[in-house]
This record gives sequence, C-alpha cells and structure tokens, in this order.
Amino acid sequence: MASPTLSNTVRTNSERRQDPGLDRAFHPKAIAIVGVKTSEGKSPPGYTGQMFLRYLQEAKFEGRIYPINPKADTIGGLKAYPTVSAVPEHVDYVIVTVPAAVVPQVLEDCAAAGALDVHVCAAGFGETGEEEGKRLDEVVEGIAQRHGLRMVGPNCLGYHVPASRLMVYGPTDPTPGPVAFLSQSGGHGQMYARQGTAQGISFSKIISYGNALVMDSTDYLDYLADDPETDIICMYIEDVRDGSKLRRLVTELNPRKPIVIWKGGLTPWGARAAATHTGSMAGDKQIWDAFFEQTGAIRVESIDEMGDVTMTLLQLKPSWEGRVAVWGGGGGNTVAAADVCAREGLKVPALTDATTSRLMESMTLVNQILINPLDAGSVFRDPVVLRQALETVAADPNVDIILLHLAAGFRTWFGAEHLASITKSLVDFNRESPSGKPAVMAVRDEGKLADAEEFVSYLRKAGMTAYFSLPRAARALSKFSAYHRFRQERGPAGR
Repeated sequence: MASPTLSNTVRTNSERRQDPGLDRAFHPKAIAIVGVKTSEGKSPPGYTGQMFLRYLQEAKFEGRIYPINPKADTIGGLKAYPTVSAVPEHVDYVIVTVPAAVVPQVLEDCAAAGALDVHVCAAGFGETGEEEGKRLDEVVEGIAQRHGLRMVGPNCLGYHVPASRLMVYGPTDPTPGPVAFLSQSGGHGQMYARQGTAQGISFSKIISYGNALVMDSTDYLDYLADDPETDIICMYIEDVRDGSKLRRLVTELNPRKPIVIWKGGLTPWGARAAATHTGSMAGDKQIWDAFFEQTGAIRVESIDEMGDVTMTLLQLKPSWEGRVAVWGGGGGNTVAAADVCAREGLKVPALTDATTSRLMESMTLVNQILINPLDAGSVFRDPVVLRQALETVAADPNVDIILLHLAAGFRTWFGAEHLASITKSLVDFNRESPSGKPAVMAVRDEGKLADAEEFVSYLRKAGMTAYFSLPRAARALSKFSAYHRFRQERGPAGR
C-alpha cells in the first residue's frame, strides 16, 4: 500500500457512474448456481451449491433460479441445465461452487453466455501458496480480463442483498437498511449479518470478496459512493491492491458516508494468518495508522466494536466534544467509570453549580454524590424524578451525552412494571428533550451474563441505545465523537 498522504483529487458526479453490471448483480432477476448436486448428502463442511439454492428458496427470492448440473433434470423442484450458456434467458448473476480446477471452464461458459457477474466460491487458489494455486490465479484472472468478467472471489461468499432477497447467510433479518459491509472474510460477513439485527442494524449489501483476484474493495467502494441504498460503509480489510485509490475514496466519502474499518493482519501473527486466508500481504502498521489519521475513517478492532460504533452512528445525533455525564450507583463504580471514559478519550467534565443546585431540589446527598460521575441511583426509583434529573443534566452546557451505567441485576430488582415505567421515561426523554442530548445505557454484567443480555435486549427493543459494558459504550461514543469532530474541523465534503 502506498504511503497515505491526503489527495486533493475528488471526482464529480459527472465523472463517476455506478456500474450498471454490478447493479444488475445486486438486484438480479435470474441467478444460475453452478455445481448443485441433486441432494446435499454427506457434503463436507462449508458452502455448497445446494446450500446457496436452499437459502435463496427459503428467502423467497423473487427472480428465477437455474441449477446447473449436466447430470440432472431437476434439482430442488427446479429444472436443471447442463451449462450456463444453455439457460434460455440472460443470467444476471452466477454462483460457482465447483472445485478450483474446474473454475476456468465454467468462466469460459459464463463469458459465452454473456453472464459477466460471477461469484467464485471455491478456495484452492493463490491463498494456498502452492504453485498450482498460483497458476490457477493467472488462468482465472486472464479469462476474467479477456472477457470483462466482474468476478467476485475466489474463496468468498459473494453478495448478500436483503432488498433483493439475495440471501446467502441463511436465516437472517431480510429487512433492508442503510449499512453496507465490505468484507474479505465471509465468516465476518455472516457474523455481522446475524449480530447486527440485535443492535438495530439493517443492511443494504454485504459483500464478501475473498481473494479479490479481479474485484477489490475499492471497486465496491466506488459503487457504494453513489448507492442511494447505503448511508454507512463498514469494511473488513486484510489487504488492498490500490492503496492510493482506497485513500482517495475514503477521504472523499467519509465526510458524507461514515466509513468504519477493521484492518486485519497488522500483527506478525495476524499477517501470517491473512496470507493463508486470502493470500494477502497485510501491510505496515505505521502506514495504516497514518491512513486512519488522515482520512478520518473510524478504526475498530472487532465485529462487536464495529456493531457498537455503527449502532451509535445510526441512533445518535452528531456530537463532537465527547463530554459525558456518567450516571450510576456506587462510589467505587463512579471512580472506575471516570477512568474508563478517560482512557477511551471521553471527557467527564464537572457539572455547573446551577446544575448541581437544581438536582438537589429533588434529590438527597445521603449516600449519594452529585458530581460527575454521579453516584445517584435513587433517581431510578421514580420515573418522574428521573425525567427531571435527565433534563437538568442535559441542560448543562458542559455535557453532550448522558451515559447511564447500571448493573444487570437492576432488571430483576425493579420488577417488570417499574422497569417498564423507567424505560418509558428514558425513551420519552430521548424523543422529547429540547436539548437533543441523548441518554444511553451501559449494562455491567457482574457475572450475570444472561441477565445482562436480556436487559440490553429489553432496552434496545424499547428504543434505547444500549451497550454490553461501560468500556464498549465509552469506546463507541469516543469514536463517534471523534468522527464528528473530524467532520467539523475539515468541513463538509462530497459532491
């Protein structure tokens, strides 16, 4: 990857056009699946043609599906064809699930049929490090370039587009949404598709592109730049062919479509794993550090963190100062909370005297501390007092966000009726507060993981932004604020 210095090159709308071929592939009317057996039988672990067929049928894909198998007449209740070129209509997207050695023959057939958007699922190419795999890379890349194939892969799961019912991750939420995920790892794509639902994240597209032999992350980023279905772009990258193009695109797009990136393979051990996973050269950590600093892309280190940050971007209004009022219970907990927030880059400012005085009108100092962080658990006994206290703190000019920090046990201590009234008070505050400053919740499990999961799930379903721990909340809020601060300092961009 080239040294990431900021580029002044920005293309205009007239210079950039969405690839119509990709658009047809993401919203296909006809799909062919090459290599579908008549039954799944004792297939080895991993994706097979039968699995793709079953997932598409279960998702009620509205277009036509053509199983390709020269030895079958019907598969899964559908007429089978011997080749893609034998299908009686144009095929918008071809999923190839044959062994690596057969892929060149299939690609030639796709080209003869005019089916240019092809997903090669199979592994066994250059990522193996073996001479045969490298030879196959050269052959396949040559065929793709000669015929203009837009090949995704090999060694990937291809396209997952809920709006088209093009579903390759099995039983996942089919609701379309504004988040796209570009991932060199199919497993990470599958994990995010499943975990994102719990965080209120719905997807426009998940693109698993594997070895990126022909189509790389920058090709898809170029498409998503003008995709009206996508507002936030998440990426898992092991390597990129054109570092300058990636830097330019991210610099241009990030101010108007937040880009959240997990860069894998930056340790020696991770780099070694990346080389055997997708054949990637991971890149230099210092170069990537500079890339993030200069582009303003949001850096994360896991799918969990990516979900936390994306949820925050979706649900909270912009805030760039990163000043939080932390509200919990227990003196030791408040000290620890201040340390956690500070380590993650948040500010925990003192409340104004006016704020403290107003809080004291409805609260007591007995076994409570009304400085920030606030050790004042008594407010959760009365939803009216809670609402008043939230409005008082939100009116403080030193505060941007209220971070509530409760133990998992609060869910059962309150009782169902009281918990419902407290939660309603929080949700109503977020919807109606004139300050527009949000209250979010971090739940500490205290060894009761199942209780914490139920509590967070309950809060999210009610409409609260909720996190599984204070460190996760602080990290997400810090990166959220840093992103908006970067936008504020650099000014809005885009076309």
